[in-house]
Amino acid sequence: MSRANHCRGLLAVLAALSCQVTADSLYREAEVGLASALRLHGDDRVTQKEVYFKASLEDSWDSGYYKAKGRIRYDARYDGNNPYSAQARDEYRLDADWRHLYWGHYLGAGELTVGWQQVVWGRADELRVLDQVNPLDYREGVTALLEESRIALPMVRYIRPLGDWELEALWITGFEKNRPPAAGSEFDSPLFAKPPADTFLVDSTPDYDGADGFAYGLSGNGRLGDVDVSAVLLNARQQDPVYAVEGLAADGRIRLERQFPRYTMIGTGLALDAGHSIVVRSEVAYFDNWRLTNPTRAFGSDESPLVKALLGVDYLVRDWMISAQWQEQQVLDWRAGMLLERREHLFTLSAEGSHAQDRLKSRLVAAFSPPAGDDALLQAILTYKPVDWLKLGLEADLFFGRQGGTFGSYDQRDQLRFSAGYLF
Repeated sequence: MSRANHCRGLLAVLAALSCQVTADSLYREAEVGLASALRLHGDDRVTQKEVYFKASLEDSWDSGYYKAKGRIRYDARYDGNNPYSAQARDEYRLDADWRHLYWGHYLGAGELTVGWQQVVWGRADELRVLDQVNPLDYREGVTALLEESRIALPMVRYIRPLGDWELEALWITGFEKNRPPAAGSEFDSPLFAKPPADTFLVDSTPDYDGADGFAYGLSGNGRLGDVDVSAVLLNARQQDPVYAVEGLAADGRIRLERQFPRYTMIGTGLALDAGHSIVVRSEVAYFDNWRLTNPTRAFGSDESPLVKALLGVDYLVRDWMISAQWQEQQVLDWRAGMLLERREHLFTLSAEGSHAQDRLKSRLVAAFSPPAGDDALLQAILTYKPVDWLKLGLEADLFFGRQGGTFGSYDQRDQLRFSAGYLF
């Protein structure tokens, strides 16, 4: 289906759903607006000229409900002469997606949902330790909020309370990988580099449809004494490609097979109210059978268990929630040549506030890998509603560090983003 037909289809579905119920029983919310971005360095500084439409529809009845939320974006920056590639223009000039689209049915004390959904596991603030179910769209780089960049997946999900606990089971019926920025787009970077075609020949990727692409997960959330506890299990495919060396091609290039291997993750999260408006959080996830690209290894890729861990502290003071987090990722059986460091650290310090009777919301973030000068991000996001029908947005992103770092790869691409939306 073409992108234009996809956009028309999304609008048609939203209209059809809204016509099925009366105005008294239907919850509707929509926003149409403009968004622009300005790079602070270099030429061609305007990087976005977007018109967007977002809509949400919800309705419920005695035995169930449905929820639909979608968006359509058209970016005029890709019209006429522009510094971006044809692939970037084709992917980002006009696109539409569902944030969620599912039907829910009550089964006794439980609840069954079927459709395209987002699942949020864990309590981490914008860091993914337990939160591994949905892949991400990196069209706006590494700074976009997870709420905006998660990709909804088709799944069947069942949630049921059991005493003081809530149990959840999900079955994902289709595979979707992370979407790197289009080659030649504003946020393309060495972080998402593909093997160069003059040296490597990449074989076609399996489709991973049906039984090959499915995933399943279990989670439980409850309390043990004064501690909030969560436990999760996920069996799925890796969302970033692994390139396995398969030998030499006829033209002398190295032949690679692009894979999305299957793994199992077991994780747990703890949260303790320490008093004095302080909450201490911790998450740990163990990934078995994790595959890693290693170009020095002939006829295959490397495998090693992977551990991700997080420790966070939240402090509520007046209108602000201050959060400090440390995350570590470690390859337990690391070998020379792996395209992943043995250990990677990330520290974040954030402050979120709500002011002027919730009309002004602010988020300030400092994120860095030690030492701070090597790889850092400073971000500020402000949202202001002067009246109920108008929403104004401002975002500033400042990058620092070495080219190989997560944030340093965007050095000299500091930016300001502006948006204005009409709510109805």
